[in-house]
Amino acid sequence: MIKCRESVPIDIKILHHGMGVLYDCCGALTGKDFIDANNQVLTFGEEIKQLRYGLIDETSIDDINISESEMKTIAGQNEKMARLVPDGAVVAVIAMSAFAFGLSRLWESFIEHTGWETMTFMDRSMAEAWIREKVNANFGIDLIF
Repeated sequence: MIKCRESVPIDIKILHHGMGVLYDCCGALTGKDFIDANNQVLTFGEEIKQLRYGLIDETSIDDINISESEMKTIAGQNEKMARLVPDGAVVAVIAMSAFAFGLSRLWESFIEHTGWETMTFMDRSMAEAWIREKVNANFGIDLIF
């Protein structure tokens, strides 16, 4: 089992002075963990309007289990978020296992109508490079990770 850095399965971190949000995932994840994390982000108030990107890092997970109904709830939360953040926001997922990668691609199909640009990667440096490129193209902002 992977040793988690935090006592919560998903630790929310704000990056780049509020322009980014990191879901730092660890251990055995469930759909409820993502629902709880999304609820936390939805309580940001006006600060959520500053977000330009999200990064979901699943490199420290050892299992993931999300039901179809949980995926629909997560997608509904993402729709709410998409209405609050600026057009052109991007989300990258880093998924190491084939199963987590497949779940991420399924999630992308659930939220494709939000207008978010999404991409799933197996490597954090590639995900960060993609975010840098997209945030620069969409908002004219240079990010340094």
